Amino acid sequence: MTPRSFVDAALRRGSAWADRQDPESWRGVTVAAARSYREIDGPLQSLLLTTYIVIAVVPALLVMEEYLDTNAAALADRLVRHYDLSTQTAELVRSVLVQTRVHEIGSALLAVAGALAFGLGFGHVLQLVHVRAWELALATRRSDQARFAAVLLVLYGLVLLGLLEVDTLGRGVSLQLALAVQWLVLLTLYFAWAARLLTHRLVSRRDALAAAAVTGCCLVALIVASKVVFELWVNLYARDYGGLGVVMAVFFWIGLGSTVVVLVASASPALASRRAACRRRSPDAARGSSEHDDAAAPRGT
Repeated sequence: MTPRSFVDAALRRGSAWADRQDPESWRGVTVAAARSYREIDGPLQSLLLTTYIVIAVVPALLVMEEYLDTNAAALADRLVRHYDLSTQTAELVRSVLVQTRVHEIGSALLAVAGALAFGLGFGHVLQLVHVRAWELALATRRSDQARFAAVLLVLYGLVLLGLLEVDTLGRGVSLQLALAVQWLVLLTLYFAWAARLLTHRLVSRRDALAAAAVTGCCLVALIVASKVVFELWVNLYARDYGGLGVVMAVFFWIGLGSTVVVLVASASPALASRRAACRRRSPDAARGSSEHDDAAAPRGT
């Protein structure tokens, strides 16, 4: 058997195994999610989402930080303390984030220009992902640009809230737990609202909220995990690329979060189908149990 025929046979067996999975089982949901992610060009959508965040959201974050704190190194110092970065890694992070205050107006104008030129693409990508995943027939409307702008502005609001709360990092387990719950709720509401808004309410509130809750849980888990792996992640790139490696590490970390958003959105129809099947089975099971109990009960004289 040639290597090519062996690979073809393995692919056929894998495809046959996937086709045999019950769509209502978790394996079936996983298979459906993987297929949906591939059909909507998930890797490309994740890359686009990451790019729009880096171009339009990260500059806005830095500008917000400039106006919130007069210390140019404040954000870098907070990150160094929170992640307990080594001296070498801390120097690399400061070399990227620390800047002078000479061009505050210029950086603000650049951030605004980036938001106007590229920021609306963030909402557009989210819309494409949901429309393709749910196979919706959605006509293009002029109001879509306003919807994209609204999604971006609310995201800026979340970024601003995160900057205002950054001083609370590392201040007790109870406070960190409360912040994790807060961000889980906020991210769930944000992605559920965005899905409904961008699909013109063609996705039901229940389905949008369920998918958004999974997205929120995964993103909060990434935030918590970053406390452990962020230094290793930065050093992995900075070891060979220096300051550029810090930028690459941040880019790919954002890409990981974007992949989560796209992957969960592509899996939401399969999750909705499983929930619907479970709801259909529940009354049947309850009815069958009731009939069995009636049959087993002793008859009165």
